[in-house]
Amino acid sequence: MHQLVSANQDASRRWFVLAIVVAAQFMFGVDAFIVNVALPTIAVELRASPAQVQSVIAIYLIAYATLVVTGGRLGDIYGTRNVFLAGVFGFTLTSLWCGLAQSGPELIAARLAQGATAAMMVPQVLATLHLLFADQARGRAFGIYGIVLGLAGAAGFALGGLLVTLDLAGLGWRVVFFVKRAVRVFSLYSRR
Repeated sequence: MHQLVSANQDASRRWFVLAIVVAAQFMFGVDAFIVNVALPTIAVELRASPAQVQSVIAIYLIAYATLVVTGGRLGDIYGTRNVFLAGVFGFTLTSLWCGLAQSGPELIAARLAQGATAAMMVPQVLATLHLLFADQARGRAFGIYGIVLGLAGAAGFALGGLLVTLDLAGLGWRVVFFVKRAVRVFSLYSRR
């Protein structure tokens, strides 16, 4: 009887962890697209050159793409949970830095750091799914992951347009970086 209760508790817990790591993946996906909509406003306010505006997008993806394998390896060495938490914490801080940037070059540097921290966070999501779902539920877990990943792109464009248009608290484009709730994901995942 005790094993059955423990198995049910572990099963419900792994779905909770799935929700948390998929939320982090959603945050990464939204971030990859939300900035695109805010670029014209960013360019005007920061007096950024066309090259700087393009770099805001490109540097984030370059940093992520070049470091994602390293991020996965760090998870193997130091533990998936530890590297995930470091990545989420770093992503939160770099999002804040992006939102507070006062020039084009500063925003580019912040986006470089943000892409690097995303490269620490994202590989741990897939590793966690592989570790938690070694049974027949793996297909369902990866299905949820895929759906959320697809929705993140659409949500990024829609949310970016909405936030820039609303100009919440007079923050303008900066709110696209503040909207992410990485700290909440950090606090939820740390209870694991």
